[in-house]
Amino acid sequence: MHPEPRPFDKVRQKLIKTRKLIWINDKVGEAYTEITGEAPKAVPGTRFPKSLVFVPLLNGDQILGYVSLQNLDREFAFSEADVRLLGTLANSMSVALENARLFSETMRLLAVTEQRNAELAVINSVQDGLVREMDMQAIYELVGEKICDVLNTQTMIIRTFNHDEGLEYWQYAVEKGERIEVDPQPLIFASEILIDTKKHLLINEDFEEFAVRHGDTPTTKGLAPKSAIFVPMIVGDVVVGSVSLQNVEKEHAFSDSDLQLITTLTNSMSVAVENARLFNETTRLLGETEKRAAEMQTVNNISRAMVSQLEFDKLIQLVGEQMKSLFNADIVYLALHDVQSNMLHFPYTYGDDTMASRPFGNNITEKIIRTREPLLVNQDLKKTYEQLKLHRRGEWVESYLGVPIIAGKQAIGVISVQSKSTETRFNESDLRLLTTIAANVGVAMQNAEAYQKLRTALDDLKAAQVQLVQQEKLASLGQLTAGIAHEIKNPLNFVNNFSDLSEELIAELTEAIDQGSYDEAKEIAADIGKNLHKIHEHGTRADGIVKSMLLHSRGGSGKLEPADLNGVVKEYVNLAFHGMRAGKEPFNVDIDLQLDEGVGAVPMIAEDFSRVILNLCNNAFDAMRDKHNAIAAGNREAEKYLPKLSVSSKKDRDGIVIRVRDNGPGIPDDVMDKILQPFFTTKKGTQGTGLGLSITNDIIKAHGGELNIESSTDQGTTFVIRLTSNAKAPVST
Repeated sequence: MHPEPRPFDKVRQKLIKTRKLIWINDKVGEAYTEITGEAPKAVPGTRFPKSLVFVPLLNGDQILGYVSLQNLDREFAFSEADVRLLGTLANSMSVALENARLFSETMRLLAVTEQRNAELAVINSVQDGLVREMDMQAIYELVGEKICDVLNTQTMIIRTFNHDEGLEYWQYAVEKGERIEVDPQPLIFASEILIDTKKHLLINEDFEEFAVRHGDTPTTKGLAPKSAIFVPMIVGDVVVGSVSLQNVEKEHAFSDSDLQLITTLTNSMSVAVENARLFNETTRLLGETEKRAAEMQTVNNISRAMVSQLEFDKLIQLVGEQMKSLFNADIVYLALHDVQSNMLHFPYTYGDDTMASRPFGNNITEKIIRTREPLLVNQDLKKTYEQLKLHRRGEWVESYLGVPIIAGKQAIGVISVQSKSTETRFNESDLRLLTTIAANVGVAMQNAEAYQKLRTALDDLKAAQVQLVQQEKLASLGQLTAGIAHEIKNPLNFVNNFSDLSEELIAELTEAIDQGSYDEAKEIAADIGKNLHKIHEHGTRADGIVKSMLLHSRGGSGKLEPADLNGVVKEYVNLAFHGMRAGKEPFNVDIDLQLDEGVGAVPMIAEDFSRVILNLCNNAFDAMRDKHNAIAAGNREAEKYLPKLSVSSKKDRDGIVIRVRDNGPGIPDDVMDKILQPFFTTKKGTQGTGLGLSITNDIIKAHGGELNIESSTDQGTTFVIRLTSNAKAPVST
């Protein structure tokens, strides 16, 4: 009997569930009904058994099948010995079947492993070659030859696709061992399917019917295949080509293993082709970049030369000589169109003595000016003249290149380079380079006169600026004069007094020596030494005051040098105060100095920073004087207003903070935003230049700091200077 496969019935399901034998020696029908819930029913063509045994074939906990014995004639047909023997045989068969399965699986895996090793060797061989190859055609040759060698295929084709034109290019094609060449042709149906699905196509039968069903013929060249593989070459998300294998003799010629190998090789080739493309593109771009860089360097050199030459005639000569040298031309000319007189002038010519000024006509130069387009003629210049219907001037040449000189929207002239003996002497790069140079020439010619005017105006502006800054310096120096005179008077008095005393002591010393009183002479000499030390001390003080004044007026080295900040503040607050007291409108001011001893030496340009302190103090004095005068003019009790200037320094973790506070009238809100602008002043007439606070702010910024202003109406103003600890060397203002 050979029955067809059928679903498990409930008897078999029980056998699978319990994994135990089923042994029924009598009343089989009743037992069947009990198990299945159905009436007994024999297999067609047989009778229902009277005795039966089902023994499971077990492999561990899994039931693989069963062995059954059935007796159709009598009950109790199977003894315990029969069942025991059948169980033993079933167990032995289960072990034998599992061993056979494991052996078959081992042999299969071994065969697969050997095949994979062979495929891996092929893949490694191809990839080793691809790594070293950067030529696209060489990559196609390498992969194509290796596939033909390993798979011994009848037909093998490597295609690339041009999506824009809808064409495919056969980069490598072999049929029955012979290379074949095919011109670019429209995409075949298989290529279109690959592009659409981005998946491989395996056709192992009915190839002709498949091709016709997709609206194509089964062959483009040679014999129609019976089996074929098409694998897409994918770069990114784009199918750039394919690899195909074909067999013209039999169907089912290609296995899954063949497909896997071809897919792997195709993927490797896709990467290699893209790398080669990128390498070639990079090489091309690098060449273009180097070429552009050389052109730009040439343009920059010429541009720098033109910028440095502001005289028009010398500029023209410079451009002409540069063109002659750069293009190694036999003839060079620069033509300019005078629109008012409608004349064409040639301020520079080389290699053709026939060029002279002429009325604007219908020559090749005039053509370029009219069209504002360059003209490159590398051969048969006569034909060009005939086609453009131009009049000939000058010598016939083999190569001509001329570009317009553009100024604004007008062509004002032409630069031309020519070769008398060589055709195709100039190329597109020369055209691009000369066009760029001509554009710069137009700008240079247009700007030469404007630049000279701008230079004159700039010089005038700088002179005025220097004069204003110097005026501000002299104004502050004038305010210092009285304070300096007061400060220098005290040490000079000491010098005079100790000098007079020393003269008397010298007379006494001489007298003591004449009398032989050497002990007394030594005492007198010691007193003279002390006097001289005092003279030197106060002379040094006077010298320091004079040097401070000179530094303040002339400026120093412009370099940051450590300086005693508190000393600078104290000295210039004192000088500003005495200057105010010696001025036209002196008044009493209480000076309050609160200087943090932890500030120490600070990198600064002392002669510049002293101007900051001086300007802020003078502004404070002016503000407090205005308030004092306003109170007095309003018949109010002026004595109740006590002007006070508070100056403090403090070091914190972010740097140093200096505060200059007065109790004057404060700064109005409408003035606050303008107070630091150059030339803004609230003083009347010529009393102020409007540069004091602007220069002060610039000096503070140059020291890496910032100036903030806090003001309240009728309460006063505080200027807050914050110096950070990372100040860089500023430029002296």
